[in-house]
Amino acid sequence: MAKLPVLNAVEELVALNATVDGRLVAVSASGGRRGRLPDLRVRVHLHEAGDDWRSMELTGVTVAPTEVGLLADGSLLLVQGRSVRRPFEPAQHNAQVFSPSGKALRSFRVGDGVEHLAVDEPGTIWVSYFDEGVYGGDPLSAGGLTRFDEYGRQLWTYWPQPGFGHIAGCYALNVSSRTTWAYYYSDFPLVRITDTTTRPFPPGPVRGARGVLVHDDVVIFIGGYGKPHQLTECRLHDAAIVEHGPAALTPLQRINLVSTRGSRLYARTAHAVFEADLAES
Repeated sequence: MAKLPVLNAVEELVALNATVDGRLVAVSASGGRRGRLPDLRVRVHLHEAGDDWRSMELTGVTVAPTEVGLLADGSLLLVQGRSVRRPFEPAQHNAQVFSPSGKALRSFRVGDGVEHLAVDEPGTIWVSYFDEGVYGGDPLSAGGLTRFDEYGRQLWTYWPQPGFGHIAGCYALNVSSRTTWAYYYSDFPLVRITDTTTRPFPPGPVRGARGVLVHDDVVIFIGGYGKPHQLTECRLHDAAIVEHGPAALTPLQRINLVSTRGSRLYARTAHAVFEADLAES
């Protein structure tokens, strides 16, 4: 799809994501990498075409970014995965929104222990969490998957249907235009979420996958315990996930996942980002 953006000698790529409409957005940082936020310099890189990126420096950064998203109005969203809690002090904001020109607009909290971040077509923000966030006492993270509006107001949080366990850690999150899929520890069910309506599928043949692709009734699980780069094709049948067989992705032998968006997979190497679409296979 594109070569990674060119960075200067002191920069580090700290976040990379694909938007719901298939654009790439990356974040690089220099200085302040050990909590010295006043010294932190952050640039955002928006992919335009071919190997061309439009880069700009952000002003007024108050988070150390680990995740990035693009809101519906073109504003940039940076998120710091951990939200520090000090005794007798309010928890720090770990999400910050910037104008398309790079000016700081507002900040808010999205919980501690962020595993995945994705913005859907209406512009709402989906955040999933790993175990330290779920069990760390932060009410925003406790459900394992939460949906926010662009101002950080909590719209919805996951609650399992009877017969399904709660999220102990969200291993995979797939956010398309208006449908979200979550796959989580410890039983590894696959849950389809449309708006706030959930449809869970019982655990299938794959445990420990790092990502899921979905197109119609076809599901591709990316990785699994002991097989981090294996692709497994399955079918959704009524209330079951049935294994169909292995799948292949060429020319990549190792899948360093960037994100999944519906049927689209984004993966990276040391120098480039690749896109594959299950709908076109």
